[in-house]
Amino acid sequence: MVGARGYGQLMTTVEERLKDLEVRVDRLETWAGPGQTEALSASFSALRAETAAFRQEVNRAFRDLRAEVADLRSRVSVLETDVAGLRADVAVLKADVAVLKADVATLKADMADVKGVLEEILRRLPPAA
Repeated sequence: MVGARGYGQLMTTVEERLKDLEVRVDRLETWAGPGQTEALSASFSALRAETAAFRQEVNRAFRDLRAEVADLRSRVSVLETDVAGLRADVAVLKADVAVLKADVATLKADMADVKGVLEEILRRLPPAA
């Protein structure tokens, strides 16, 4: 036998279960009700249209990307040619600098000789009056 307290708990549980069932049946009616097939068909058609538009947009983006990559490749090729020219110029400059260093070393040696000769000439001059 169920006491007064037990009966109230049983009713609450039954009421809760009925409310849950009503919600589930409402959802079931919504998904299985009349017009659902047409609604799904319209949704699929809209989805197909959006997918086609998206596909066109992606294809356009890929075409643009391919064009930009081709342009970048062309520019990189020009840069590579310019860099090769700069390397050649730097090699010439290094050779010129090496020649200049040799010339400066010769000039230093010559100036040392001139200084020595000048000192000898000054030493041989009579003293100033």
